Amino acid sequence: MNSNGAAGAPVSPDLSAERSNLDVPLLALWSVSPERKAQVIDDTTSGSIPSPLYYVLLLASGGIAAFGLLANSAAVVIGAMLVSPLMAPIFGIALALSRGDLHLLRNALVAEFGGVLLIIAFALLLGLLPFALEVTPEMLARTKPSLLDVFVAALAGLAGGLAMVDERTSPALPGVAIATSLTPPLATSGLSLAFGAFDGAWGAFLLFFANFLTILAVSAAIFILAGFVTRAEIGTRTDLLKRFSATGIGLLAVATILTRQLIVTIDDWRLNQAIVTTIEHAIADNPGARLARVIYDQDADGSVNVLATVTTPRSFTPQKVEAMQHAIADSVNRPISLFVRCAITHDVAAAGSANLLPTVNLNGDFIAASVTPNVRLTEAAEQTLRELVSRRQNFELLDVQLVHLPIGPLIVATVSGARPPVPSQVKLAQERIRQRAGDETATLLVRATTTSDVTAKGRVLLGDAQFSPMTAADRTLQEKVETRGKTALEQVQNTFVDSIDAAKHGDKWEVRAEVVSARVLQPAEVGRVAKELTALAGAAVTLSVLTPNGLIVEAKGFTTVQRSVEEALARELAARDLSERVDQSK
Repeated sequence: MNSNGAAGAPVSPDLSAERSNLDVPLLALWSVSPERKAQVIDDTTSGSIPSPLYYVLLLASGGIAAFGLLANSAAVVIGAMLVSPLMAPIFGIALALSRGDLHLLRNALVAEFGGVLLIIAFALLLGLLPFALEVTPEMLARTKPSLLDVFVAALAGLAGGLAMVDERTSPALPGVAIATSLTPPLATSGLSLAFGAFDGAWGAFLLFFANFLTILAVSAAIFILAGFVTRAEIGTRTDLLKRFSATGIGLLAVATILTRQLIVTIDDWRLNQAIVTTIEHAIADNPGARLARVIYDQDADGSVNVLATVTTPRSFTPQKVEAMQHAIADSVNRPISLFVRCAITHDVAAAGSANLLPTVNLNGDFIAASVTPNVRLTEAAEQTLRELVSRRQNFELLDVQLVHLPIGPLIVATVSGARPPVPSQVKLAQERIRQRAGDETATLLVRATTTSDVTAKGRVLLGDAQFSPMTAADRTLQEKVETRGKTALEQVQNTFVDSIDAAKHGDKWEVRAEVVSARVLQPAEVGRVAKELTALAGAAVTLSVLTPNGLIVEAKGFTTVQRSVEEALARELAARDLSERVDQSK
């Protein structure tokens, strides 16, 4: 009977076994000891309590972040990230939602969003103080979040969660704090409110909220996968979805907003690249010109206003700016209004102007950026001309420009001096330019402006006569020679001496006079005056008389200024050629 009774009795379920199954972790993809789990839960719970010390750290973090943003100091902003305790309540919210712990959830939410309001309010207060003067790049960088920030936050949340549950990776927590960037966006939001930039404040808060939701979702997944949540705590699938529904909806909304922002950012980047590339291409043939900065804004109708700051040796013409404007409009397919701010600069080396466009490589060395053939030809021409002008102090080089003609490149050099250069001087400079540039088609055109140097004594005919040091005796003799020379020349009927200079060279004197006469003075007349001056000076005197039409009268005959210069240049080149042959023979 007992056997029959035993066989017929119903089998009751084993409730202890069912309870033990509910206490088993839902998942345990890697091994975490019970002691480590208890320590993590205890640390997360205590870190989520809104204690006075917690809020003091938040104030310190917010203040450091605000001052770092106002000072545009990335190092100070990083320090604020390390001090901030905002990460702990996020882990607390994630753990509470995963385990269904309402007490922990309440504490963590109060700590997190109480801290958010505290940091924004503190930064707002600091932004109203007098030292908050301007917006900095560190602030602007946090007002335009994109979907890329969500990806960064996801990776940071993954690293933070792993560092939390696995003590071997706990040293990585400071790096995670830097990567997540929770406090600086909140401080930027408060400063933006102080500056009246409400769009910027919203963008900065959106960056924080995106980081918050992403870290929350990723860390919750890690807690579940690491076995911190039992089957009883997780409840049914419906319970889990209810707990994380707000997080999921918020994350989806933020991702949608940031995706749109990312599209706008990419479009803005393409527009910026098109503007910069087009302007740099347009000014590539202008020696010494380089693009320093571009700022722009877009109107509601899609048109773009561009302000480009260019450092250049000379201003651009309106036609040049108009051509750049059309090129940018064609590139971006939008109406463009271009304004070019020319900052006049000039790079000068020992040999003259040097438009080398220096840049710095990764080794910290200065290197010359590549230039176009037109710029290279202009550089070679300008350096050659400055070298020639520096040897002869008669001219000042004002400008060098390159013009392209059907016959080839034309180099237009603007010079100033007491007289125009002679053709032989231009020919010599042109040959040197062709040799240095390696272009036999280059033609040199010199545009000369005549200047007159006048002192209280009169027009300067001989620089040594007025500006070279002399002894008192020589200075007295100079005055006598100049006075006697002027008197003797004006004895010729209807002849007037406008200027006269006498300079001593060794044991000889050179006298040059500029006269206006009703007739051309004859060499014999000039020779007579030269003999008088020789007798007065007690040394050989060479006298030359210049007329307004460029004629030079000397005792030995007539010549012209141009021929005189050409003969002197020929003698100089012959002497240099002889010296070079002698050096080669040695």
